[in-house]
Amino acid sequence: MHLDFLNPRRRTSLFGWLLLLLGLAALCAVLAWSLLELEPRVRAGEAELRRLQNAAVAREPVVQSLSDEQLATDWTQATAVVQLLNMPWPDLFAELEGGAEQSVALLSLEPDGVRHELVLNGEARNYAALLDYFRYLQSQPMLHSVALQTHQVNLQDRDKPIRFRITAHWERIS
Repeated sequence: MHLDFLNPRRRTSLFGWLLLLLGLAALCAVLAWSLLELEPRVRAGEAELRRLQNAAVAREPVVQSLSDEQLATDWTQATAVVQLLNMPWPDLFAELEGGAEQSVALLSLEPDGVRHELVLNGEARNYAALLDYFRYLQSQPMLHSVALQTHQVNLQDRDKPIRFRITAHWERIS
């Protein structure tokens, strides 16, 4: 092997320059063709991306800001529902039904969970049955402040029952 570092460089021929220009032209043609080929795909992909982004935005929950008054109202309503759900229903029903024998019929029960108050509407066969039921409710440990609000004889019924309304406050006994 013989290395000659002093030999002058050869000049590039015209054929070499033409070959280089032809290669660059071919490269530019391939790149232009690729761009024309891929541009519709890129546009379709961008359109799909916009569609998916719009769909994602539509699924996001809308955060609604509430005024202080609306928030306070909602809080009060939620508290009332929670207190109604936390009422000791089985114990209350057991105490209310225990004294209501054949002579007293409870027609409605209106609880107020916030004030721990019950309003009972019912019918009794006679005054003695009404008073017995009223005394029974007063003797129950879960109920206090039992009061007979109204009573009247139903003259349109042939048995003439006495309609009554009793209010009472309850408390949970542990």
